[in-house]
Amino acid sequence: MKRWINKIGEITIARIDRYLADPRLEPEAQLRKRWAWIWFLVTCVFVLISCVHFFFVVQMWPMWWGGVIFIAGYIVGFPLLKRVKRFDIVINAIFSVYTITAMFMMLHTGGLTTSMGFIFIGMNCAMGSVLAGNLRWSIGMFILYCATIVVVGIFQSSLTTPDYITPRENTISFVGLALWINACILFIVILFMKDKNKYEKAEAEKLRKIDEAKTLLYTNVSHEFRTPLTVIQGIADHMEQNTGYWRQHGPAKIKKQSSILLRLVNQMLNISKLEAGSMRLDLIQGDLRKYVRHLTASFQSLAQKKKIELAFNQKDSPLIADFDKGIVFHAVSNLLSNAIKFTPPGGEVTVSVTDKIINNKQSVVIEVADTGKGIPVELHERIFERFYQVPDEDIQTPGTGLGLSLTRQMVQLIKGEIRLESEPGLGSRFKIILPLSNTAKKADDADILHPEFTIDQFETGIDAHEKSFRINSLKKSSNPILLIVEDNADVVEYLVEVLHEDYTIELANNGMEGLEKAQQIIPDIILSDVMMPKMDGFELLRQLRNDFRTDHIPVMILTARGDYVSKIEGLEIGADQYLVKPFDEKDLKLRLRNLFESRRKMQAKLAATNAHAEIKSAGYRRQLDFIIKINSLLDENLSDEEFGITQVYRALNMSRAQLYRKFSALTNKSLGQHIRSYRLQKAKQMIEFEGKNVTEAALASGFKNLSHFSSAFHEEFSFAPSEISKSGISH
Repeated sequence: MKRWINKIGEITIARIDRYLADPRLEPEAQLRKRWAWIWFLVTCVFVLISCVHFFFVVQMWPMWWGGVIFIAGYIVGFPLLKRVKRFDIVINAIFSVYTITAMFMMLHTGGLTTSMGFIFIGMNCAMGSVLAGNLRWSIGMFILYCATIVVVGIFQSSLTTPDYITPRENTISFVGLALWINACILFIVILFMKDKNKYEKAEAEKLRKIDEAKTLLYTNVSHEFRTPLTVIQGIADHMEQNTGYWRQHGPAKIKKQSSILLRLVNQMLNISKLEAGSMRLDLIQGDLRKYVRHLTASFQSLAQKKKIELAFNQKDSPLIADFDKGIVFHAVSNLLSNAIKFTPPGGEVTVSVTDKIINNKQSVVIEVADTGKGIPVELHERIFERFYQVPDEDIQTPGTGLGLSLTRQMVQLIKGEIRLESEPGLGSRFKIILPLSNTAKKADDADILHPEFTIDQFETGIDAHEKSFRINSLKKSSNPILLIVEDNADVVEYLVEVLHEDYTIELANNGMEGLEKAQQIIPDIILSDVMMPKMDGFELLRQLRNDFRTDHIPVMILTARGDYVSKIEGLEIGADQYLVKPFDEKDLKLRLRNLFESRRKMQAKLAATNAHAEIKSAGYRRQLDFIIKINSLLDENLSDEEFGITQVYRALNMSRAQLYRKFSALTNKSLGQHIRSYRLQKAKQMIEFEGKNVTEAALASGFKNLSHFSSAFHEEFSFAPSEISKSGISH
């Protein structure tokens, strides 16, 4: 029963909310409007019942004017409550009239003692005023109510009670009115408090989400800062140490990374200015179409690197308009960089600037369209929310989640709007609509096209040419293979410069490419970023640890995500080292050296583990399991002389190179050596413990040539197999 009552109540409240919905009101004001309206409705019902009682039961027709005033108030009040934004004024104005009317009704009935309960009407109105949420009006209503009581008290001695008001009717009406109004007050207060608690919980949840979003913002911003700082710090160190390559190319790279930092700082400052309402417009009058064409052309190199066709679909005819150069730069650059980032190679990005009449107003429309993945309709509004980023497994390199939000706010600042047309699989079309005016100070083309801003900060990926820069000349076959998985070209170039003398470098642009290359070449160590396209560093680490071909490879996470949670997550997944950008070159080299020292200790331990030894080392369980798989295959085919490396890698579904690289990494021995040693160990056991002679042991362990078996045995153990059989003593 209780469940049904709650259900009916929820449905009723929902319908009332739909009826009273006003987009101009904040959620809290909407909540107060609902309860003020319900209170208004409850008192209306009470007034109608009271009118029936007083006029048709008690026959108090001389007071008909009071009923007319109350009913007229409700007839006027209900429509106004729905339409007027300041519903609190409507409520308090009508309740003020009711309170004064109640005072005259008390004077008519003979004063306070014979008021028939009308004294409670003012109290009811004061409580209704509280629900409206205007503190000053509520205080005024209580003062007005008290004033009416004082006035009636002053005139009490001179008042007479009409004959039609008997003591019995006065008592019944007084008690009934008191119970009714107090019950209503209690009921409304309980509902209001429950609803207020729900609202407060919802607000607390909203604040929690905002805090989470801010935390995410700070995490992403720190990532965005740490990466360029890594490059700047590293290049500066190398420029101090030598006058070679970095003396020549370092300043340009430092300038590029500095522009990225400047862009981030400007974003944060713009947010502060917008929130404080202190961002000033700097309108100029000029050829907007020419400026946007010039801006689009500056993105050509970035589009070409991604093999995307970037076109400005307009003729050279000028379009003179007032615009803020900084705002247009920010808005168009953000849309262009997003379009290029989310469009696959071979796709198209087009830009146009047109003048149109929209909503009977002359307007300028800057349109950026792409042939990328598109955005689901349900996310069209969310992408403009601050901190929000569209989930995309192919684009995991994070921004701050501020770009489109900031773009919309800045466009709105110049009385424009931004619209989105997009569907999954059909690309996206963003339109910036600005009012067309020609009132600002004119500026010449030289001022408009002067490059106050640069797009260096948008060029961060590694293309096919950059991936091979200086690498081929730096490879040394004798060095350990180091696979660097990183999507920032400048960071990669710095790492290569730092590490190329000690390692043979291989590169991967993202986690997916890194996984494929790791499975193919089985590197000695992997150095990986976390935030990358297609597959992030943590997922790469999971895949590596779950693949027996790569689960032995030491992995160092090198990332700008320096928060405690990310570090713990990386270590729990299986990272051997976690180094936060910006890092010290010596620290990086020392950590890599320590990883290789740990691997040498592992190799020594695994190489010392003979065929029949009990395996107790939990620290190398995963690596030992792989060796056990190989040994099991050898046990099953021990007497087969033809069973060798080819049969092993086919049985394990690995390539010959993969098997060789992994086994060598684990034991520092070749698999051929291990197979021969394993067979000889088994033969030795057969002679020592199973009573077999040399010929039987040789044949059972896969040696058909006895002389070869004897020489191999002597080479392995430094004594002949016949010595065991003759002496019967184990060596």
